[in-house]
Amino acid sequence: MDVQEEYLREVPNLDYVVDLVGTQDFEFKQKFVAIMKTEFRWDLGKYLYHIKIDEPRAAAEIVHKLKYKFSVLGMKKGFDFAEAHKERLEVGDTSLDPDFKVLLKTVTRFLDTV
Repeated sequence: MDVQEEYLREVPNLDYVVDLVGTQDFEFKQKFVAIMKTEFRWDLGKYLYHIKIDEPRAAAEIVHKLKYKFSVLGMKKGFDFAEAHKERLEVGDTSLDPDFKVLLKTVTRFLDTV
């Protein structure tokens, strides 16, 4: 498997959040997840909109924000892939969009279950 495709095997998790607050602060974890879900959905919608209307540079700005959400969800390879996608979008190249959408679906499914 290509190094750039290793992100497909990553599974989002909340390990970072648990490390941050411990296992006892359930209320904080729930608030954090709620904020993450809201922000992720908002950014997802903006990303899809900019891709649809062929504004790759605007989409790159959204990918920049999304990559940090991947990092918080323990997705190091997803972060790296998002960075590569962002760099290509900045020069108008949308060739990684289909693969990026796979990553977005993975995160969406995960956030729908937590």
